[in-house]
Amino acid sequence: MTETVYALGVQDRLVGDTDYCDYPPDAQTKTKVGGAVNPSLEKIASLHPDLVLVTKALNLPETVHSLDGLGISSYASDPHTVNDILTSTLKVADLLGVPEAGAMVTGEMQQRLNSLKRRLGSFPPRQALFVVWTQPLISVGRSTFIADALLHAGAVSIVDSSQDWPHVSLEEVARLQPEYLIFADSHSETVPAQVDALATLPAWRILNAVANRRFAVISDAVNRPAPRIVSAIEDLARQLHPEVFADKPTGAKEKIEKQTSPEPTKPPQNFVFVFPSQSTGTRSLAGGCACAL
Repeated sequence: MTETVYALGVQDRLVGDTDYCDYPPDAQTKTKVGGAVNPSLEKIASLHPDLVLVTKALNLPETVHSLDGLGISSYASDPHTVNDILTSTLKVADLLGVPEAGAMVTGEMQQRLNSLKRRLGSFPPRQALFVVWTQPLISVGRSTFIADALLHAGAVSIVDSSQDWPHVSLEEVARLQPEYLIFADSHSETVPAQVDALATLPAWRILNAVANRRFAVISDAVNRPAPRIVSAIEDLARQLHPEVFADKPTGAKEKIEKQTSPEPTKPPQNFVFVFPSQSTGTRSLAGGCACAL
């Protein structure tokens, strides 16, 4: 949610965020209210936010209930697809009184996704394993926005689980033999060494993708339900389908990491970005402050 606030150009009204909100770099200068799971209610209250932005996947219902008891409104998003992220971005823009910025940001996102869809055309999707963690092996379930992001990038996860973060057996992965392993990492230069390490393990080296070093490394933006996810999707598509992008430099990246949008037509408000699990209010904030967890 913090990234969404910056993409909408209203970061001056963001009075606080969590310890893990690190993008863009300026977000690290905001007042920290603790982790997403256990934010400090005292710290949040001291910031006097008009709205707390939350995500159901990260925060406990008790956090929202406690905010409600303090008279602090919240809005919760719960995206399970890339389209849900667009919808949530529009909703946040409306709540913060900048619908024009929301329309601009989501319009560009949709345009880029449509362009990518046309490029990939009838190319068959790559069978892939998205690696969240290696030991134990954890991937993503079919109802996550990450799994949907893979589809937009011309890939399909070999993991078909109703759990969001399923533990996967290497025996099953070996049976399915994914064409590619996909890693999301903010330090992409470390992944080749990780793959080399996996290749020394008997259970991993039987995977063709490991033996042939077929892996893709993308930004951890794919883990965040914010506008920047489109850049990660485009990057992944280039790595999985280089033949489609042969006419363009493979390193070229069109980024949606805008930090300036049209000026709001209403007085700015303060807000804090958080990630709880239920919404206690959806009123528009024309001139208030917010906090993001």
